[in-house]
Amino acid sequence: MPRPTLLLVAFALLLGGCTSDEAEPSGGPTPDPSEIRAGLAALFAGDHPGTRETTEGQCFAEKLTKAVSLQELRSAGVLDASYDVVSEPPPLPAAVAAQWADAQLACSDFVEASTRAQVKVTHGDLDGKAYAASLRARMTPARIRTAVVSSLMGNFDDAAVADLSEAQTACAQRAKP
Repeated sequence: MPRPTLLLVAFALLLGGCTSDEAEPSGGPTPDPSEIRAGLAALFAGDHPGTRETTEGQCFAEKLTKAVSLQELRSAGVLDASYDVVSEPPPLPAAVAAQWADAQLACSDFVEASTRAQVKVTHGDLDGKAYAASLRARMTPARIRTAVVSSLMGNFDDAAVADLSEAQTACAQRAKP
């Protein structure tokens, strides 16, 4: 049975049309795109980001807000009614999940992030190079993207998610010294 927790650890480290800078119709809040990008970058980078995570988060936020309008992010539940970034986005609609995954994968190497997560979870009791090589051999970039999109949609029973979870588990077992 695949262990979705391994997949989720990698997503936790990774947390991930044209942007509309239009204000909400009169009477509603006025979104600030720079504050929204900062919030998305922080969400992507996580609670204790290093330089890499901060840079990846800024890249992600920039790419996502160029691809998805603020209203689409709000409708998807990524932004609340006041246009603040939520701390835990809900499962995303397919179109937003696809754009999110594209932004995530353009800014962060999934295999590298998964490797960092596995090394952290095992407290260093894992050969990171062997794990990464194994995961790259088992999962194509397209299959990883499919798994990321499905996960963002909450479709954890999708075959691509199961394949990725199984690959992560098998590669972690093989990479133990």
